[in-house]
Amino acid sequence: MAKKSSPAGVLQSVGRVLLVILITALLLALFVAAVLGVVIHGPSSDARRLMVLSLNETSALKFVPHLFLSNAKVEAILHPSDDAADGGDAGEPFVELGFEPGSTQAVTQAETQEPGQVVVSVDPILTGNGQVVEVQAIKGSTFKGKLMIIRDPSKVIVGTLDNYGAAYHGLYLYRRPGDAEDGFIEKYDALGGTNAGGFYDPGGYGNGGTPDGLVIRNGAIAWGSPGTWYINVIGFDANHILHVGDMSGQDALNLGMTSAVSFSPGPVLVKDGVMRTGLGGGLNPRTCIGQTADGTILLMVLEGRKPDSMGATYDDIAQLMYNYGAVNAANLDGGSSSLMYYNGEQITRGSNLIGMRQMSTAILVLK
Repeated sequence: MAKKSSPAGVLQSVGRVLLVILITALLLALFVAAVLGVVIHGPSSDARRLMVLSLNETSALKFVPHLFLSNAKVEAILHPSDDAADGGDAGEPFVELGFEPGSTQAVTQAETQEPGQVVVSVDPILTGNGQVVEVQAIKGSTFKGKLMIIRDPSKVIVGTLDNYGAAYHGLYLYRRPGDAEDGFIEKYDALGGTNAGGFYDPGGYGNGGTPDGLVIRNGAIAWGSPGTWYINVIGFDANHILHVGDMSGQDALNLGMTSAVSFSPGPVLVKDGVMRTGLGGGLNPRTCIGQTADGTILLMVLEGRKPDSMGATYDDIAQLMYNYGAVNAANLDGGSSSLMYYNGEQITRGSNLIGMRQMSTAILVLK
C-alpha cells in the first residue's frame, strides 16, 4: 500500500522546487549583469555604444546603462557632440552594407549602390486580383527578416482604431485562436500587414489605446492637434503617395494626407531620394516603410533580440530602403511591436516574451 504524502512533505517539496527556480533565476541575472558589465566597461567603444543605444530604445530596460555608467557618460553616448560617441573612435564600417555609420554625407539615388552582402530570396505571390506581391527574406550580419514589396500603392493603408484614449485599448495585429476580438487584419480583411506608429507605453505595459503622436484617418486628425509639431510623420495622400518628415498636424493636412501616423524619435531614412546617414541607433527589431519612384511600397520587418538575429541599426535600415530604390522612407515603431503577417500566417518572429502587443495603428495590405 502506497504511503500518503503528508501536507508538510508536500510543502517541503514545493519549497525545494521554488528554491531551485529562485537560485537559477539569480544565477542567470548575475550572468547577464556580468556580461553587460564586461561589454560596457570593456575596451571596445563600439560595443559599449551599441549596448547603451540598444537598451535605451526599449520601454522597460532604459535604466540598465545607468547601473554601469554615470548619467553624464550615458548622455554623451546618446547625444554625442562629434563622431566619437563616448570618447573612442567612430568604429569600423558596416562592411556588409557598404557604409560607415558615422558618415553624414548626403547620398542620392544618382549614386548607384549595391546591396552588398545582404542576402535575399524572392518569393513572388499572386493575390486574388492579379496584383504581384513579392516577399523577400532579408539577411545581414546582425539581423534577418522579411521585405514585402507591393506594386500597387492603393492597396496599402493605415489601419486605425475606432476610438482612442485611456478608456480604450489597441488591437493585436491579427486574431489568434482563442482571442475574443478581431485584430487589424480581420477588421480590414487585409492580406497582410505590420505594426505602425508609436503608442503610450509606460514600462512596456501599454495597451495600445493611446497613440504617442499623430494619427490621421479619412483626411481628419483622429489623435493629436493641428498646432502640435510631430517628429517623423508617415502618411499617404489621396494619390497614394507616401510623405515622410517632421511637421505639424496642420502641415500634414496641407500636404493632403488622408491617413498618417508618427513615431518619435523616428528617424526619416530617405527623403526626396537622399539617404540620411549617421543616424545611429542600437541593435533592435525594426519596422520601416518606403516608396520607390514608380509608387511601389516597401514594407520591412527585421527581427531582433534573438541569438540568430540581434537586430539592426537605423543606418542599416536606411541603407536597405535606399538600396531597394526608396525615394522616401521612414522608421516605424520597432522593438517588441515589430511583426509582419502575410497570407494567413505570421512570417516574422516577435521579440516580446508574452507574444503580440496591442497597438494603436497598423500598416495593412488589402486583398
